[in-house]
Amino acid sequence: MSRNHDEGAAPAELLALLRPESFGASLRARWVQAGEFRLHYRGASEQDALSPPTAQAACAVGFVLPKRQCKHAARRNLIRRVARERLRAHLREHPGEPGQPLPVLVLRLQSRLDARWRSAQSDALRRYLHQTLGQLLAEWEVKRRRAAQREDAAGRGPQSS
Repeated sequence: MSRNHDEGAAPAELLALLRPESFGASLRARWVQAGEFRLHYRGASEQDALSPPTAQAACAVGFVLPKRQCKHAARRNLIRRVARERLRAHLREHPGEPGQPLPVLVLRLQSRLDARWRSAQSDALRRYLHQTLGQLLAEWEVKRRRAAQREDAAGRGPQSS
């Protein structure tokens, strides 16, 4: 079964964040929060040793979904699937600036999901995840744009003097 992608738009490649040092650095980084989820974000560094480094790579992503907060593997897998889907769509709409480091994102479940979502097949759960993760990515985008503007302003300041 093939997936349909927009013609002319290459799918955003998400690299898996695998090294414990990378997760540790990410969880100490800045974050945005919505509902039960927290999205930690930072720029990639050499310690991440992301491979394979490709020109299509748009982001490195990791997940912290404790069994204590979400007992059923089907729900944890649903969260991962929806998060990747939302992130790919977001990165197609908002590509990174050239010259910026590869973003590293870690999605962390902070507290238990509402008990009313007993099944991973629940449409209400899927809608909630889409909405909450979309809100997280929108907040991250605002902060990413502000940081890029500050860097531009700092870079231009001494040159114009």
